[in-house]
Amino acid sequence: MPNDNTDTPDSYFEVAPSSTHGHAQEQFLSMANAARVALRTRGFEPRDIVNGWVRFATMPNWGWRDELSKALQATGDVPITGLVQPPAVGSQKCVLDLYAARGARETSVTHAGNPRASSCERAGAKHLRVMSLAPRLEPGTSASFENLTYSMFEQAGLALGAHGLRFSDAVRTWVHVGDIDANYSAMNRARNRYFREQGLTRLPASTCVEGLPVGVGTPVAMDLYAVSTNSDVKWEALRSETMGEASAYGVAFSRAVRLIEPGIERLFVSGTASIDARGSVVAVGNVRGQLDCMFDNVKSLLTRTQMGFADVQRATMYLKHAEDYGEYIKAARAYGLDATVPCPVVVTNICRPEWLCEIELCAARRLG
Repeated sequence: MPNDNTDTPDSYFEVAPSSTHGHAQEQFLSMANAARVALRTRGFEPRDIVNGWVRFATMPNWGWRDELSKALQATGDVPITGLVQPPAVGSQKCVLDLYAARGARETSVTHAGNPRASSCERAGAKHLRVMSLAPRLEPGTSASFENLTYSMFEQAGLALGAHGLRFSDAVRTWVHVGDIDANYSAMNRARNRYFREQGLTRLPASTCVEGLPVGVGTPVAMDLYAVSTNSDVKWEALRSETMGEASAYGVAFSRAVRLIEPGIERLFVSGTASIDARGSVVAVGNVRGQLDCMFDNVKSLLTRTQMGFADVQRATMYLKHAEDYGEYIKAARAYGLDATVPCPVVVTNICRPEWLCEIELCAARRLG
């Protein structure tokens, strides 16, 4: 649970540059150094980093992974995905989002030769996170966006299989799409086809927004979190009482997933926007109206698991326009999302052109 007690086993971090002056690389280095201090202040080491994202205002043209590892004083690479998703604060050129857990990382876990995965075992269940999954097409294969996306899901399945898991164990996915207005439909066709072939009846929570993956060489990439289950560790997909089911209009993800472990219940809320029970966009052109509907939809999911905004551990806020940042801050405070909760706010396009905002989050509560 995230707090300032150094005895806590896991924690989320949002780290911004210590100064917003200077060029992008200077800001990045100050942010990486600040991340090292933040981790160690809470008693974590670089090897405890489970996964994370660094979001850039523009495509970096330097070896940011090596510089990050060096600044963190990490041995080798860390399981972090880079994305071009500009921070909403105009002078800020990057922001870092980290999750760390003591003793969680197996440094021997690799994907495609890169140590961009982490694994831990709790209560006999395996928790696997694989970052920066990218397509791999055979020579001569048509590289349509649909084929690229399908190949990416195949690579995800192979990565899961290499660690004794299947896609039916996937609790959460994040799909990063370049030019989402042009490519979202193709991404959905590929995902639907792959999930259908896998026979999935329990769909993972998911976020899919525009974000150009950094360093993978393709316009689509994915991160995932999977959990094996047993008698003590279980997860289920949740329906929403205020939003139409995504599967009703051909989009294969669950509105939220509830993961129950001994002593704790976690809720992973998919990317959520201003949508009603019929699947229609609410408050077109009105950012405050969309923010209110978005937060009401999230509140409904939290309430289903006896949680509230006070139980949120981390979030990511996506805005279509940077000038709406102030309206987001006012709405977040009105709904009780504490300002200390790690929540990077970035500017990007969302999967429907009418949407001005979207949020994803993770919440948790103690059991017993």
